[in-house]
Amino acid sequence: MWKIIFIMASVQDGEGSETGQVAVEVLETIQEIHRLLPHRTFVVALRTSGNGIWRDASHTHQACRDQLSVYKGHQRYNHESVWEQVEKIVGHNFQKHNFTVEILPLLKDPALGNLPDETDLSPLGYDCAHFSERGLSLLHLAIWNSILTRSRERSEQFRPVTTQVACPDPRCPFIRTQENSVMCIWRENVDSNAPPMAPRLIVMGVLLLTILLSLLVLICVCRQRRASGFKKQIKPFGASFSSIKFIDEDVI
Repeated sequence: MWKIIFIMASVQDGEGSETGQVAVEVLETIQEIHRLLPHRTFVVALRTSGNGIWRDASHTHQACRDQLSVYKGHQRYNHESVWEQVEKIVGHNFQKHNFTVEILPLLKDPALGNLPDETDLSPLGYDCAHFSERGLSLLHLAIWNSILTRSRERSEQFRPVTTQVACPDPRCPFIRTQENSVMCIWRENVDSNAPPMAPRLIVMGVLLLTILLSLLVLICVCRQRRASGFKKQIKPFGASFSSIKFIDEDVI
């Protein structure tokens, strides 16, 4: 039986140092999971390299600005280059047949939604650092839709707003990975109840063949009529003998 494990570390979960930043801790967690559960394990990790949500919260309310000020060191040690290195290490070492890791870029460039008069802070909890129940619910929905989307089309801009729940394509693997995203053609918004194309192709082929045969017969008939119009009328042999005059014949 396969096991699926989600790693949803936020910027505030690191230690605020070069060696203790979130990306490094996520990589260490993946290594530990691989050591303990090396077979039939699927790990989904969020790339929390963006600070947009917490930056919006700080700009919106003074209370959030005060509470998030203690995490300035965490935000400073959350480099894009470190996350890029983590993704390369994961792709090289943890993309195996029985153990695979997918890093979702949802929180690479996140932002809060807007209300008519102000920024919507409801996705965040009372400390403005972690998600509220509503925020987690919307994040879980975005994660679900992301793992059903092929890798290069996954969104990098999480917005805590309600979206439609995606359904897996029955012709493709349930969870998208780097490998099966290349091998399987993703067909979005295709009606599964649509009639098959084979009968339509057969009818079109028969119709096209009938038209071609009709044109061929018409061309042959026209060529025969045209050839018969150029034939000369040949008189039978001896029909003009009466008009032949001999040299010694007297003219009467």
